[in-house]
Amino acid sequence: MTIAELMKKVNMTPMSKLFDKEITGGLVTDMVSDVMKTGQAGNLWVTVQTNKKVIAAANLVDITAIVITQGKKVDADVLQAADKVEITIFSTPMTSWDFVGQTHALGIRIEPYGQPK
Repeated sequence: MTIAELMKKVNMTPMSKLFDKEITGGLVTDMVSDVMKTGQAGNLWVTVQTNKKVIAAANLVDITAIVITQGKKVDADVLQAADKVEITIFSTPMTSWDFVGQTHALGIRIEPYGQPK
């Protein structure tokens, strides 16, 4: 499934430019170190973190997109950094738990803390 296809099925809004890439799985964690250790190319990252370190970690392992849960806002400089490395940032009012449940029902497996490499 692509980012655009998922966006039509789940309550999430792009906060940065939309880069329609294929989703291969995902991880849910608020720890940047988990992403650097277990994140994989094509993953969707579900988190409440909104700082610039999120973009650096996501870019390091080629994360497809980041979903910021609980309706948290993201600063403009973070969104600009995401655009530069072609990572879409989404916002959703849902909790991480609810978002992962909905994506799982659609066939996207999102692992807590990521999948071992």
